Amino acid sequence: MSHKILLVDDERINTALMRFSLTQFGYKVFAAFDGEEGLALVEKEKPDLIVLDVLMPKMNGFEFMTELKRMQGMDIVPVIMLTSNETMEDIFRLEGVKGYFVKPVDFVQLQQKIEECLDKK
Repeated sequence: MSHKILLVDDERINTALMRFSLTQFGYKVFAAFDGEEGLALVEKEKPDLIVLDVLMPKMNGFEFMTELKRMQGMDIVPVIMLTSNETMEDIFRLEGVKGYFVKPVDFVQLQQKIEECLDKK
């Protein structure tokens, strides 16, 4: 059975590229373009891992994390954050994220981090 990954990023080109790349590695990939849509997919699909952008409309990545932690059983799902700000590492640690990448994302490094997170589950 392939792992389910949820991408939550309002940049549709980035999301399409990540989706294509991760699908090539055999993952089942779902995409949402804002935090509210992402939370609805979390409930529906129960992803094994979430790749989450920080700055999005309607609900930013931190608000998404707060809501995710309130959802039964989803507080243990690994989250990898995406950002354009290189100075957010301490904030991400406080949020409990498993890793973060500064955009533009290196898909090979992202794949390696995803594998590492899923192997620990």
